[in-house]
Amino acid sequence: MMRKNNVRRFKKGMCAWLLCLAMTVSVLAPASVANATMLDVENVVDDTNTTNTTNTGTSADTDNTNADPNGVLGKNSDVGIEVTKSITGKAGKNVKVEFKLKSNDTKTVQLKSVYPVIDSTFPFETSGDAYKIVTADDEEKTKELSASYKMMTRMDITTGYHSVRFIGEYTKVEADGSTKDYYVIKTINIYFTGSDYTSDSDDKGKDNSDKKEEEEEEDNQDEEYDDEYDGGSSGGSSDSDDYEPVAPKLLISGYETTPKKVKAGETFKIVLHIQNTSKNVNVCNGKFLIGNEAGSFTPTSGSNAVFVEKIEAGKTGDIEIEMKAGADLQQKNYSLVVKGDFDDGNGNNFTSADSVTIPVYQDVAFAITDVSMTPEVVGVGESAELMFTINNKSSVGVYNVNVSTKSDAVEAKESYVGNIAGSSSAYATMEITGKADNSADGKITIVISYEDSEGTVTTVEEKIACTVSEDGSSAMEDDFTDDEFYDDEEFEEEEGFQIPIWAFIILGIILLVVIVAVIVIVVVTRKKRMAALLEAEDGEDDLYDENI
Repeated sequence: MMRKNNVRRFKKGMCAWLLCLAMTVSVLAPASVANATMLDVENVVDDTNTTNTTNTGTSADTDNTNADPNGVLGKNSDVGIEVTKSITGKAGKNVKVEFKLKSNDTKTVQLKSVYPVIDSTFPFETSGDAYKIVTADDEEKTKELSASYKMMTRMDITTGYHSVRFIGEYTKVEADGSTKDYYVIKTINIYFTGSDYTSDSDDKGKDNSDKKEEEEEEDNQDEEYDDEYDGGSSGGSSDSDDYEPVAPKLLISGYETTPKKVKAGETFKIVLHIQNTSKNVNVCNGKFLIGNEAGSFTPTSGSNAVFVEKIEAGKTGDIEIEMKAGADLQQKNYSLVVKGDFDDGNGNNFTSADSVTIPVYQDVAFAITDVSMTPEVVGVGESAELMFTINNKSSVGVYNVNVSTKSDAVEAKESYVGNIAGSSSAYATMEITGKADNSADGKITIVISYEDSEGTVTTVEEKIACTVSEDGSSAMEDDFTDDEFYDDEEFEEEEGFQIPIWAFIILGIILLVVIVAVIVIVVVTRKKRMAALLEAEDGEDDLYDENI
């Protein structure tokens, strides 16, 4: 018995120790995972675990917001990004950003291009390589596209990590064998030293050796940048005073379209203002390609190339082209890309690219159905309730819809309907008062006013049935009780066959004659029978007398 108790106590003790061990592991495991995540947070690319030296990852879905490039948002698993060198920057200094965009399935995914996303959080000056588009111009680059950008950090940058986003465009073979264009957004986090950086904050979390390596790396990047863009000679001379001109920085400073609103399926002219921001380098023999890879806008002439002879340094030149917006475009903003190849007049060739956002609108069309009014005809000075359905025939929604009348025959207060989504309907009710007879055509004009997504108010007029009579509904009742109304042959035909009065009279006479005839016959028959009985009685009396 004692031995059994000891065994039980041993088992209970072992269970307790195992339970404590399991609880300890469950507590420590999340902490270790969190520590591992904190260790990998430096220079994170696309929300994956990334070190300072190498990375292959994909962008998180949250990185795909606030972007509207060409194509359709694809899957992050299609394309990866690899950063092989730690990247740091300093306010006012040049930074070299290098990475590789990789196809995760070379059989179905082919890379096309990569370029930076320039927005309010972009940590670099919006010039030079900030507008550089790296394209996959051979088969190998469609599998692995290497990109290198040299950009100058903004002076107002704050100390800490800042994200730089890049759009990678690619073509994917679908399951049915067709191809479709997609894009993904990849993020590289770079540690910047801002202009507000002090020696105290510099020492925080870093030792002197790290700072020295950082400064040497920045100096090397600056030297590489200066060697490539400012060093050398333009004419092959070895004089140190000669230098290769810096590539002119072209910006689209604005544009105008005719008509002002670009509508889906319609042709428009666009004038783009190209600004040469260089102070000493002219843009010569420029060939500018205008459009987008999604085919949202196509040139009416068949060619999207525009030639510009010269844009002087510091000046602005215009390029004009007529294009047509796709008929199936939804009402939203679309990107129009301008890519230019040009020289400086001295044999030095350059390229530049920029884009503008073109809002495309759709025409709104309404149809009014299910029109009814109670009463069906309203008299002058009388009131009625007019009801109808407004059908939005377009795919774009309209807002703050109101209906009113525009007619001399009736008057009515404006009625609020509300919002009507694309390809849907709404019900409208109006209280109207008759003002003048319109029985000649029996129609009035309804005015529909609405706002678009930008708050612009537009009005549309539609005619609907609504009869106003001098006498109104009472006139109809008087006509209905008129004796002539019943004598009308057409009314009798519509109501069906009716027996005339004279037929009833003849039928009555015939019936009376029949009754009289029946009575006469009955009376005569009775008289004959009575006579026969009397004769029989007289015969019997005679026989009786003879016997006596």
